[in-house]
Amino acid sequence: MKQKRYAVIAIIAIGLSLAACGDSDPVTPEPMFDSPSLVRVVNRLLGPVLFVFARPCGTSDWGNDLFDTDHPIEGTIQPGDQRDFMVEAGCYDFRVEHLETTEPGPIIVKMIFNQAASPVTPVIWTLEDDPADPT
Repeated sequence: MKQKRYAVIAIIAIGLSLAACGDSDPVTPEPMFDSPSLVRVVNRLLGPVLFVFARPCGTSDWGNDLFDTDHPIEGTIQPGDQRDFMVEAGCYDFRVEHLETTEPGPIIVKMIFNQAASPVTPVIWTLEDDPADPT
């Protein structure tokens, strides 16, 4: 009888230790879309893009940052890079916040409005610095 009890305790202990060996970081599920559409942001600015926001056309709430990360490097688009985001197909306004250069400085906001995102036609937004005033 004692051996059965020890065997049961050993099996429970092994089961608990195996359960503890799983990933310590929870897996964040990818958002599910009925009709997914690609949004590509291309950074041809002198500074990194820090935030990307989208809102349905005709609404006022920008919602959460599309980067969906607190990691300082993963949550940016460096000059010369691009990043793809998925949204549900529809009409969107987009807003980015970026630094003027790679040095800390003011945050600049750029926006585009009434962009049709569809599964067939992605939204590609190329960010470029405003041309310098020649005068």
